[in-house]
Amino acid sequence: MYLDEFRAAVAKLTRELALVSASGELDLYSAGCLRARIEEADTVGADTVLVDLSEISFLDSAGLGVLVQETERLEGRGHSLVLVTNDPRTRRVVEVTGLNRVLRTYATLQDALADLVPQPLTAAVRRRSPEAA
Repeated sequence: MYLDEFRAAVAKLTRELALVSASGELDLYSAGCLRARIEEADTVGADTVLVDLSEISFLDSAGLGVLVQETERLEGRGHSLVLVTNDPRTRRVVEVTGLNRVLRTYATLQDALADLVPQPLTAAVRRRSPEAA
């Protein structure tokens, strides 16, 4: 296994929200895997697919192309793609290409979830957490 081997996993967080977590290098060779995971996340019935690139060490035009194409595909079905990226290099690529103007982008997964998860659910989670007691 290479240190920057690409990996992506899908999780359904709520009825409306699915998460694709990716790590490693997102390039020509791994872009198809990201596309497949986004498509998988869309098939679980979620209206919003949250793509977390926080653990991505490299992002090239092929990876950006998948994000743009999948955004257009999802929007055509009335769904949306939301991006999380906190790495300065990845964030810079997203900003320079203008993708941050097309996609809702968050710096952290926590920020995205705070904005995307309905407040009653967030409040219920807080009430059950040991810190809230």
